[in-house]
Amino acid sequence: MRLYGFVPVFFLMLFLSCKGDGTSASDKQTSQGILGRANFESYIEVSWNKKNMDTLQSLLVEDFICRHNGIRVVDDRSEMQAFMNVYFTGFPDARIETDTLVVNKGQLSTHWTFNGTHTGTFRQLRPTGKKVRINGHAIVSFDSKGKIVREDVYYNELEFLQQLGYTLNPPILK
Repeated sequence: MRLYGFVPVFFLMLFLSCKGDGTSASDKQTSQGILGRANFESYIEVSWNKKNMDTLQSLLVEDFICRHNGIRVVDDRSEMQAFMNVYFTGFPDARIETDTLVVNKGQLSTHWTFNGTHTGTFRQLRPTGKKVRINGHAIVSFDSKGKIVREDVYYNELEFLQQLGYTLNPPILK
């Protein structure tokens, strides 16, 4: 009988069941990271990919902040829902894949890929029917309960717009 898979699961369950007095600061950071990672994975898979925003209540703090390329785009959980709806309208088939997740001391770092077809109005941009594939990076912060507090997203917005068919015109110099 092979117990190789059972033993790590048993110790993980034992570790997660420890509470209060005997839990060190290091253990709390580890369990916070495990919970934060699980919440982030649900945020991507359920909230974004399955477009189920009811999950935002349990995954994000009320005063959640989101920045894109250094610009604050969301100031709370309800604004995040509206922000996500803009993407769902513009790219109904949108999907986000993460290929790297690193958790350290209440923060998660991830490399992601966004794929979608622009078949609906996105911001003020009329549908182009074009497919986009954009890579980016996000740094996500958690509170002590593993809820997502902040998300800083970085990607090449010019590349995104060029894939939709937009061009960058040089400035007119006189």
